[in-house]
Amino acid sequence: MLEYDVRKALKELYNPKKEPSLVYAPQQVYCIVDGEGKAEDEPYELAVQLLYAISTTLQTEFGRHRLYQGFAISPLECLWLPLETENRKTWQWSAMIAQPDWLNEELFLQVRDQVAFKQGLYAASAHLALLEEGLCVTALHTGSYKDEGASIARMQAYCDKHGLRRASEAHREIYLDNRRNTKAALLRTALRFAVERL
Repeated sequence: MLEYDVRKALKELYNPKKEPSLVYAPQQVYCIVDGEGKAEDEPYELAVQLLYAISTTLQTEFGRHRLYQGFAISPLECLWLPLETENRKTWQWSAMIAQPDWLNEELFLQVRDQVAFKQGLYAASAHLALLEEGLCVTALHTGSYKDEGASIARMQAYCDKHGLRRASEAHREIYLDNRRNTKAALLRTALRFAVERL
């Protein structure tokens, strides 16, 4: 049986082009941890560790569960809401990893409990949710995360040209490369924000 890979199933979301485009983000199952502050802060780092621990545990240790179907672990994503643009300590975030659609709450809690027991991680902060962003503008940003402003400005210009407005101040980042072993100039990030037609 072929593995489900969200990057192949939803290419327009997980492998967008550099130039902004209009896409539809359908309902997806996510494992999510919410927090506040900068990506360099410990709470965010712990959230990322927990998300990968849960996804890996589901993939490698629950293969005999009646619901299980093969899947590839999805990229890390984060929804950022800047309360004060220049003060990243105030930014609210929801770090998440998309999960296969057969994962239900009962199985998720079993996986989460196993991660807490075997790996000693505080796992209660992770929850399962269905999210559907709907109509969005997306673009691929290549380079340092600190330089994303130019890409987001291009996305805003696309909105202005096509009669669209942002649905909120939040934007999504999908991290297509591992920042620990990729040069900052080569990092690829899929940027996305929800929009409405004027």
